[in-house]
Amino acid sequence: MAVLCLFTTLLPGVSTVKTFAQSVQEKVSGSVVDESGEPIIGATVVVEGTTSGTITDFDGNFQISVDSDASLSISFIGFTTQVIPVNGRSNISVTLLENTEELDEVVAIGYGVQKKSSVTGAISQVKSTDIENRTSTNVSQALQGKTSGVQVIQTSGKPGASGSIRVRGFSSNAESNPLYIVDGLQVSDIGYLDPNNIESMEVLKDAASAAIYGAQAGNGVVLITTKSGKKSGQGKIFYDYQRSVQSVANAPDVMNSVEYKQFMTEAGYISQNEFDTYWNGTTDTKWTDVAFEDGIIDRHTLGFQGGNEKGSFFVSISNLDNNGIIGGDKDIYKRLTSQVNADYQVKDWLKIGITNSIERYESKEVSENNEYGSLLLSTLVLDPLTPAYFEENELPDYMAQNIGLGRNYLKDEQGRYYSVSAFNTNQDIHPFITRDNRESGSDGLNILGTVYGDFTPIKGLVVTSKLGYRIGASNRSSYSFPYFAYEQVKSDQYSLSATATNSLYYQWENYANYNFSVNKHDFGAMAGMSYINSISKFVTGSGDELVNYEPNFRYLDYITSSANDDVSGITNESSQLAYFGRLSWSYDSKYMLQANFRADAFDSSKLSKDKRWGYFPSLSAGWVASNENFMKNILDTDVLSYLKLRASWGQNGNVSVLRGYPYKTSISVGNWKYQYNLDGSWYLGSAASGLANPDLQWETSEQIDLGLDARLFNDRLTLAVDYFNKKTKGLLVNVAPPLETGSQSVTTNAGNVQNHGFEFELGWRDNIDDFSYGVNANIATLRNKVTYLDPSIPRLPGASMHTGVVTMCEVDEPIWFMYGYKYAGVDEVTGDPLFVDLTNDGAITEDDKTNIGSAIPDFTYGITVNMAYKGFDLVVFGSGSYGNDVWMLLTRTDYPKKNRMSVYYDERWTPSNTNAARPRPGANDEDKYWLSDGNIFDGSYFKIKQIQLGYTVPKKLTKKVAVDNLRLYVSLDDYFTFTKYPGFDPEVSASTTSGIGLDKGSYPTSKKVVFGLNLTF
Repeated sequence: MAVLCLFTTLLPGVSTVKTFAQSVQEKVSGSVVDESGEPIIGATVVVEGTTSGTITDFDGNFQISVDSDASLSISFIGFTTQVIPVNGRSNISVTLLENTEELDEVVAIGYGVQKKSSVTGAISQVKSTDIENRTSTNVSQALQGKTSGVQVIQTSGKPGASGSIRVRGFSSNAESNPLYIVDGLQVSDIGYLDPNNIESMEVLKDAASAAIYGAQAGNGVVLITTKSGKKSGQGKIFYDYQRSVQSVANAPDVMNSVEYKQFMTEAGYISQNEFDTYWNGTTDTKWTDVAFEDGIIDRHTLGFQGGNEKGSFFVSISNLDNNGIIGGDKDIYKRLTSQVNADYQVKDWLKIGITNSIERYESKEVSENNEYGSLLLSTLVLDPLTPAYFEENELPDYMAQNIGLGRNYLKDEQGRYYSVSAFNTNQDIHPFITRDNRESGSDGLNILGTVYGDFTPIKGLVVTSKLGYRIGASNRSSYSFPYFAYEQVKSDQYSLSATATNSLYYQWENYANYNFSVNKHDFGAMAGMSYINSISKFVTGSGDELVNYEPNFRYLDYITSSANDDVSGITNESSQLAYFGRLSWSYDSKYMLQANFRADAFDSSKLSKDKRWGYFPSLSAGWVASNENFMKNILDTDVLSYLKLRASWGQNGNVSVLRGYPYKTSISVGNWKYQYNLDGSWYLGSAASGLANPDLQWETSEQIDLGLDARLFNDRLTLAVDYFNKKTKGLLVNVAPPLETGSQSVTTNAGNVQNHGFEFELGWRDNIDDFSYGVNANIATLRNKVTYLDPSIPRLPGASMHTGVVTMCEVDEPIWFMYGYKYAGVDEVTGDPLFVDLTNDGAITEDDKTNIGSAIPDFTYGITVNMAYKGFDLVVFGSGSYGNDVWMLLTRTDYPKKNRMSVYYDERWTPSNTNAARPRPGANDEDKYWLSDGNIFDGSYFKIKQIQLGYTVPKKLTKKVAVDNLRLYVSLDDYFTFTKYPGFDPEVSASTTSGIGLDKGSYPTSKKVVFGLNLTF
């Protein structure tokens, strides 16, 4: 307290000596905290218009005597001053908001940091407060809807599933994932990270920002910084707990038993005699009720944080246990993670540090997203006439007869037989038969981190040497049992397969940053090099006969000598070398210029010696117009306090398709044996793996960006606007050779793709007395088009449905558009579907297929609302997309007795409903109808991803039990979805590239009721 008194005496214009006025004064108590609820120590509290005041103590509290009609001015360095009327109150709580102009926060830019006000590229930042206390188990999910121009594509909602991030569209024929950099370490996946351990994420969206990462930055860069220790104050111990009860968010409406019977009767697929024989007239099974149950997610995080002027540390350990929404325990994800970050100032000129992540995981999964039979698909297409279970004494004749023949029907824990339908004799069987006929899963261990040293030989110069490493070991196994459903859906034997992969990756990077100023000129220079080496070893084996089938014998060691077995393995190694640099200049905080350059080369596994080097430059500029004197005379700073214009150009590369020496022809050994001579010997055949293309080179993305940043109304409103135009040249594709060569494909640079659009980010924050609130919103438009394909390639085939291609890549169309027939409605007389005859030849053929939809949205958006009143806080967050299509590919015409969505029943043609939207059951050309846009739905949606209400217990209560902070909260996550799509989930996607927007029965995102607490000592 003595230190506080001394500090107070040094404050200019502030006196803690009580001033005796003519009027009667009242004593007012209060507290001052920041937006995270942490007390602000030493904040100045002054009676407006006087020099009478005080400062806050170690707990952020103050007391002062004032007139009842006075106002208090509360200020602290780095925060916006607030004037609060007393209005006769005896207690006042104040939340100070950060003054972004004073703080001039720092963002990561790649091999360094930069003041946000000096950034000339398009960089979006997501802070820890944006992702804390979410139920997202994967960082990519936590990023969804939080920044413009970033789309997260989900192929599955299963436990542990990660989304694929798209930055400014689809730029490649192959995977379009961005480059992930975590604490300076390049990683292939960010699923190992606990979102609660992240301090901030920066998305480098434009080419100028990403060019510093060169050949792998064509799809954008995501920089992730994990939390570090605190340099001052006491250490902190924190514990976070979260329990979520999850359930299926939306069970689609399929035809019930009455509707199904009517539909099949009208189609002529099932006779009345079959109904009388195999249906009791009352059974009406809803298979989603059978398959799904409530699942539980438990997450515990314990951490320690602290430091002093010499160093700091952050240590946390987190345990996640997620049992999914499929009945039983066959869809689980368990993860134990630890984060250890530390740094120490050894000398004035030397700082050393480490960042380490350790992950141990285990998962089990069920089949999904497959038209040839999967658990998720079966819940939508199984007939409702068959009960879920049969007791042994009520088995139908066809099952009883097969049991008599030794057929192995599977049972549940209660001894009931899983039912087998008499109507659907295809791969879509009882979901629990699919679940229980095999045991499959994976587990692994990953250790990732960096060790670095920062040398400061002279003022302004920092030389960094950093060694990054990834050590991984993963195992995948599958064990299947003999079972029987139908003659074509069965297994007569056991089978076992196992795969083990070990990998070692390291990168050694050395770079120097030098910053200095001359008068009003600020200069910055960075130069460095990077060397990367990656080794992976893979071995796999399988067999179909074991000496014993008990759990302890389900290993490859116990395969019999007479079993059909197979073993294979290989080692892969690759290397990369790069040189990079950056120059920056600014003058008087008004004018900024920056240039980046990187030269990248991979080893011969990707490109030939003559083509392996790629060169990636960029330029960017900024002008802070609001700092001009003539602008200050024009602008009302209370209305517009900051205005910056940005422009950038740059080039990046992509290497995702390049692997396995694609520029040359190699010989591979096949699986077929041939008799090359007359002595009766058989030999494995060999063939060329591909056609040589020595001219193969990098896929390059070139992008321009024009941007504007502004702050208005005393910095309460922030605005960022960007226009981008991104052109990918030399698209890498695998195509069939133009002539018969014996090779199946050749890799070539054969196309160009363009993405362009606008991005808007808007933020508002303010407070009214004890009530504070903030709103952050973003929206981004996107136009995607293939602008060129080699004339020898009219179009590139993509994903398929059963025997036909359903997505294509073609000039002047969006990449991987949906390819099928144009549905023209129903013939009112016959009820048959009609199609557009594009070739005008009087017949509907394959040549009439065209672009019938695209999964790429016209725009994506997100909004977050934060509110706080005294100890209560509320967060509402939502995200959505508009203009994207979803193709429901659940029906195969070779199995016509499958159930269908209710919409096909409600809108079908009948003799009394000739003006129908959909054809009659069993119509002619039904096979073409299922491959037409008659089954493409509007996939636009808006999801309220989070509604969280929290309460922070008053410190005067928690301090009695030695607790610094205690917050309790309840949340509804992914609970409300607004969409016209009738399927499980409008975010569905069969894959992240050529199968985007295809619904083949994916695991849906679950809705969750969440209970949690945040405890700090």
